[in-house]
Amino acid sequence: MANTYERDATYSVKISVADGEGWVAAKRFWLQGIPPGESRGDAAVIGSDIPGQVPQVPKIYVDEFTPLVDRR
Repeated sequence: MANTYERDATYSVKISVADGEGWVAAKRFWLQGIPPGESRGDAAVIGSDIPGQVPQVPKIYVDEFTPLVDRR
């Protein structure tokens, strides 16, 4: 995530992985305190409580994206 604001920013991003047939898993990432002009990333293993085969060709969605900019 690249911070294009002039102040520190935190981003809340919710990602889901699905097969288009009912299998879905989701994860929320908090990328905190990113200084202006810099970027930061995160990685995770995403699992699901839904039984069944993990999709061979998953579809990846950004369900929510919320930037929170420091007001100082």
